[in-house]
Amino acid sequence: MKSFSIPIKILLFIFFLSAISFAQLRVGAGGYIGGGTIKGESPSIAAFTTSVYIETNFAMFLEVTPRLSFIYARDFNAIIPNVKKAYFPYVQGFSFKGIATQYLKEGIFIEEGVGLLALNDRTFSDTDVWDYGVVLSLSAGWDLRGFNLSSFKLGAGIEYGITFNNTLVQYSSLNFYFNYTL
Repeated sequence: MKSFSIPIKILLFIFFLSAISFAQLRVGAGGYIGGGTIKGESPSIAAFTTSVYIETNFAMFLEVTPRLSFIYARDFNAIIPNVKKAYFPYVQGFSFKGIATQYLKEGIFIEEGVGLLALNDRTFSDTDVWDYGVVLSLSAGWDLRGFNLSSFKLGAGIEYGITFNNTLVQYSSLNFYFNYTL
């Protein structure tokens, strides 16, 4: 985890530098919860998935919103009562995506995202490896903000993350998400 402290500090510094230099700054926070799969050096495992994120607009990126996320996906059996196992596999990590939004009708939108991914593979009890790759997402929903721009967006989406080194860990998620813009 120490190897990520410097890149995270740099990203947060860029977020705050943008806040100082861009008077029309909008900061949003949100998350999702859903189901999907995780896979390392193992067959696919049914999993519950969750994520929390922060996003903001930058003066440098007018059409794309940068989003920094924490991702967690764990064996679905971990949340079912009375299931006794010695170990429940999981993956966790961070992603940094660019999000583009298109509005179809009043309040209805589609969001696409693509970015970089760092996942900690914990699919076996003796595995603790960081893998790096890409993440893709697509979602649709309702923008409840109107002209105020400080309110909620709700929707459903899919997300897929794949890595290209070490254990080639990957995850997929079908989820419901929310976003609140300040």
